[in-house]
Amino acid sequence: MDNSTDCCCSELADMAVIGMGDAEGMDERIFETLDLVRNYGDEKWWLYASTCRACGQNWMVAQEERIHDNYCLKRIDQDTLSAIVEHSRWPPDFLSYELILRLGREAGHVATFLDSRSPVLVETAHDLRQARPEISIEDIAYALAIPTKQAKRLLKV
Repeated sequence: MDNSTDCCCSELADMAVIGMGDAEGMDERIFETLDLVRNYGDEKWWLYASTCRACGQNWMVAQEERIHDNYCLKRIDQDTLSAIVEHSRWPPDFLSYELILRLGREAGHVATFLDSRSPVLVETAHDLRQARPEISIEDIAYALAIPTKQAKRLLKV
């Protein structure tokens, strides 16, 4: 099962952020061999676990398609995958949508919205506030990669 030439798992860091539709087609190459093992579910719709059918590597994947269009991948071992499948025990790395947005930003994979009051920006700003009521306007702006003034307008603060 260790035919890693058929996949690109060995090319990825243990924690990787890959842009959707990147010029090199890396996202397509990665997901060509990944099979879904378990979705987290509605509450955390972005999160799932997969296994590479070429090399057997397990991955936890966060699919962030609302704002920056990124995949965040974390290499996980068999014990971690078993805990996810058998007991719904997920590592904390991707449990927060805010964290997923931040990972994309820190990797330099950010989107720019032509409409500064895009409904998806408004909805996501409110979702971030609902998930973490004490979140600052600055933290929302950082996660969305927008100016603080724009984040205030999105929340009508």
